[in-house]
Amino acid sequence: MDKNHPDVIAQAGTDTRAAGFLLLLAAVVSVVFVALDPVVTGDSSRTILQAVVANSAMHRVVHAVELACVACLAFGFISLAARIGLRRPAVLGACVAYCVGCLAMVGAAVTDGFITGDVASYYLLPGHDADTGREMVHLCYVVIQDFAMASWFFQAVGVLAMAGALLRGRGLQRVAGCLGLATGALAPIAILVAYPAMDTSVVVGILLTQMAWNVMAAILLLRPWKPAPMTSSSPREAVPA
Repeated sequence: MDKNHPDVIAQAGTDTRAAGFLLLLAAVVSVVFVALDPVVTGDSSRTILQAVVANSAMHRVVHAVELACVACLAFGFISLAARIGLRRPAVLGACVAYCVGCLAMVGAAVTDGFITGDVASYYLLPGHDADTGREMVHLCYVVIQDFAMASWFFQAVGVLAMAGALLRGRGLQRVAGCLGLATGALAPIAILVAYPAMDTSVVVGILLTQMAWNVMAAILLLRPWKPAPMTSSSPREAVPA
């Protein structure tokens, strides 16, 4: 079998089931914990800061889980890229773009889950102006939104590039490629249409489309392997069963 054939996607013995399981788990858990993130309200600068501090413990837990999910998503995406073939430029480029997106999401999660609470606590101390603290918290939210939009954009580019590579395959690979094109295109379109105000419906829509892609990628990783026939001109390779 020609090692450049699109159906040849890994060396024999490669087991991506763990990566598939982690990707599937992270896809679901990340959306669930976003829904659990507490909403802060208040009728004055001080009460808003107090609400941020009061919710900071839960906020930290939610975003610590989100950081773990980002790591699992990156691990799953890289595992899928390795299974398809990192020597293919589209696959390698997809990996780079998606990992840049994951790093941007780490910045958003750290700012949202940890820095914002610390800023609110600082401006509640004696001798500090609560109105200034409220503006600083608002600035943190602006930074969070910018990090999140950068993350969604780069992750979408990675998914689109990966989808292009998958379209060269057959069966479920091609189905995954079509789904990747559909879901990958949504985030950049939503960002362009909704910028600079990203309301809850837009964010939820992006998260659900990302989950759809991640579930499909996990299914590819969970598929069993079977070795390809030996030939005199190529080493032993494997294709998905």
